[in-house]
Amino acid sequence: MTHPSTPDAAEATRSDGPRGRRRQLQPRAVVAIATVWMLLWDQLSWGNLVNGLLVGLFVTLAFPLPSIQYAGSFRPLRYAMLIGRFLFDLALSSWQVLRLALGARTPQNAVIGVQLRSRSDFYLTITAELVTLVPGSVVIEARRSSSMLYLHLIDVGRPGAIEAQRRNVLEVEERVIRALGSRAEIAALEQKKHSGRAATPLSEAT
Repeated sequence: MTHPSTPDAAEATRSDGPRGRRRQLQPRAVVAIATVWMLLWDQLSWGNLVNGLLVGLFVTLAFPLPSIQYAGSFRPLRYAMLIGRFLFDLALSSWQVLRLALGARTPQNAVIGVQLRSRSDFYLTITAELVTLVPGSVVIEARRSSSMLYLHLIDVGRPGAIEAQRRNVLEVEERVIRALGSRAEIAALEQKKHSGRAATPLSEAT
């Protein structure tokens, strides 16, 4: 049986796997879970906030996970803009889906892939959650290795609809990074804003 030859290797061995995961308070994870909880209930109230925080505490203590690499900073104004825009998109998309359901026109659906600019699992997860919670688009797969999101979309028969959906996903990612990212991450985002690949429809049905 071999043993780690250096203290760093020993520490890495202890920190890997379920036994190496320490049950401790993770404020950022609790806040993130509480935010998702309130978005799922679609109601801002003190009761939902308290319940979300309790759920976050339970999840982080009962199911401890390795720490997510995060070196950003919380920006309250940008965060408020992120939530405000999400609520606006939620209301607008709900109305559009309602009109589509009551109309006589048969929508054209598509599955597209969107290449995110960031390689962070943290931003990938938040972006996927925000996009999925808006009616009309569902993330069906998220690939960590390539930071690629695959979405199922409805009503993409209009010219330019697919490209508009792609831009929307990238704008959501940008708002997330500007609200929670570091200065270096925001600077890298600016450099990549015009270098992303276009979303490619993988399948369509009329």
